[in-house]
Amino acid sequence: MAFKKIEVPQAAFLKAGLFGFQGSGKTWTASRLAIGLHQHIKSKKPIGFIDTETGSDFVYPLFKEAEIELQVDKSIAFKTLIEDLDAAVGSFDILIIDSITHFWREMLRAYKVAKRRTFISIKDWGPLKDEWHTFTSRYVNSKLHILMCGRAANIFDDVEDDDDNGKKEFKTVKVGTKMSAETDTGYEPSLLVEMQKVFVGEGGSYVRRASVIKERFGVIDSRDFDFSPNDAKDFVFQCFHPHIKLLNIGGDHVGVDTSQSSTGLFENGGTGVSEVRRQQTVLTEEVEGLIVSLFPGQSADEKKCKADVMQVAFGTRSWSAIKDLLPEKLRDGKAIVEHLGFRIAKAREEQIDIPKGTDFVRWLEKEAVR
Repeated sequence: MAFKKIEVPQAAFLKAGLFGFQGSGKTWTASRLAIGLHQHIKSKKPIGFIDTETGSDFVYPLFKEAEIELQVDKSIAFKTLIEDLDAAVGSFDILIIDSITHFWREMLRAYKVAKRRTFISIKDWGPLKDEWHTFTSRYVNSKLHILMCGRAANIFDDVEDDDDNGKKEFKTVKVGTKMSAETDTGYEPSLLVEMQKVFVGEGGSYVRRASVIKERFGVIDSRDFDFSPNDAKDFVFQCFHPHIKLLNIGGDHVGVDTSQSSTGLFENGGTGVSEVRRQQTVLTEEVEGLIVSLFPGQSADEKKCKADVMQVAFGTRSWSAIKDLLPEKLRDGKAIVEHLGFRIAKAREEQIDIPKGTDFVRWLEKEAVR
């Protein structure tokens, strides 16, 4: 049994995602949160920053003021993202990725170039999602606090509406926003925040509003926080601290086991439903071929002989019942049919009379155990 009793949360690292449109404060908020987290866990290591749009240059003063070393790699190549994630473990406690959107788009471009395509077809999404999974598995399982920033994308849907004449029609309307990356990327963070630039107050001022879209402990889920440059330096961290303090920081991080695979279900000899059906089809066709080769005619006598062989080999005269047998039973029965075929062929070759009628079944049963 793989189940194990747990005494504390097995998530020991912050896995946060921040997404929003331009100017919404993603990079600034992620940097403030990273600095506060660095101080909270009393880290002695630099903070890593994988930068796709030079944002690290503009938040560097925040890290300098906090006296925290910032190490940056600037690239948009998905291949580099994977290499950096592997290298970051042990080198840093905290890693910022800004923006994950560029890595997704670069991977799509690279795929089209490699395949000499100008578009992505439906059949391409399978291998693309499999490759993207090499990132998400590292994101979830790595022993790193990771703050992942991404651009926002609108979600559209077709909704029913009445036109001016009262007729029903469908219109495409915006129904929400999501992180602009592979479709399922927003499901990975345990803390997912949407950033927006919001106009507030009589004085015409703006704030960067952080709306908690998902927070798995439920302590700040659906909360809104407004940030501005005038806030206390630890204000961003304090807003998200209720979530962070429930993590098992310093404890063992148990992610998701990605080493196991169900490939065996679908390989030759596998136990998956589709593979079992394939084996059943192949084996029953082989059995049918063997029996027909012994008794190729369609006379009543030969039809009875075929049914007798089926009865001895499989315990049934129903071909439908035989086709539903598990592959193991079919293989056993096929071996008996092959053996009986050998005994029948030898008897014919030696001109030995093979019993007919009801005696034929008893003769088959006797030959089957030799």
